[in-house]
Amino acid sequence: MKAVQKAIIYKDIKEIISNKQTLVPMIVVPLIIMVVLPAGLMVAAAYGEGTLNGMDEIIKIIKDTFIYENESQLIVELAVNYMFPNLFLLIPIMASSIIAASSFVGEKERKTMESLLYTPMSIKQLFTAKVIGTAIPAYIISLMCFVVFGIIVNIGGWFYFGRLIFPNLKWIILVLWVTPAVTILAIAIMVIVSAKAETFQDAQQMSGFIVVPVILLFVGQVSGLFMLNTLILLAAGAVLYVADYILIKVASGKFMPEKLV
Repeated sequence: MKAVQKAIIYKDIKEIISNKQTLVPMIVVPLIIMVVLPAGLMVAAAYGEGTLNGMDEIIKIIKDTFIYENESQLIVELAVNYMFPNLFLLIPIMASSIIAASSFVGEKERKTMESLLYTPMSIKQLFTAKVIGTAIPAYIISLMCFVVFGIIVNIGGWFYFGRLIFPNLKWIILVLWVTPAVTILAIAIMVIVSAKAETFQDAQQMSGFIVVPVILLFVGQVSGLFMLNTLILLAAGAVLYVADYILIKVASGKFMPEKLV
């Protein structure tokens, strides 16, 4: 990798850290999803008798692989390993969308794309630098959320189960296999969106549909239609990487700095 590419990556990461418009939503939303909600869950599970009424299909599936002593343990298992994985996927999608909007469309708003055209790089090298500069902080945010979530869950797990319950194989696959694929997918879509968006807010609004598959995934699990397991996650990751390859090819063609000037 050329020194100028590393400089652009460093510049993008530095701008992300110093930009409140980008930083605030990337802190507040993950804080709610991966700190406030699981902490509330661990407290509420102790008083959750009868809260699973109407969720017979889900409970029937869980009983095949999970033996529990009381309903509090069942609530924790259901939330941690079947509900929160869906919510966790919102983190890389949200972070990638916000950072990519700031990185790509932000160049248009700040009118700094012209200077990038004068760097000794090809369009492909410039595109690669911008994607890496977006993917690294987005994935780091996801890893940080994973660690904090794990601490909270294990505190509750020790209280309800007398042992550490996190992470399991499903979560490891989710974080190391699926999350990078989701991150790249969101970035690729944002590059395509940035070709039409005029402002940071426009790009954010246009990228809102990215979360629709995650919402459908959540609804499918709540309804008992299917449950995420290691096989589904491995297959989903493989499909996502194929989609990433296709979209990156499309996005690289859309990444014409002249259009962003």
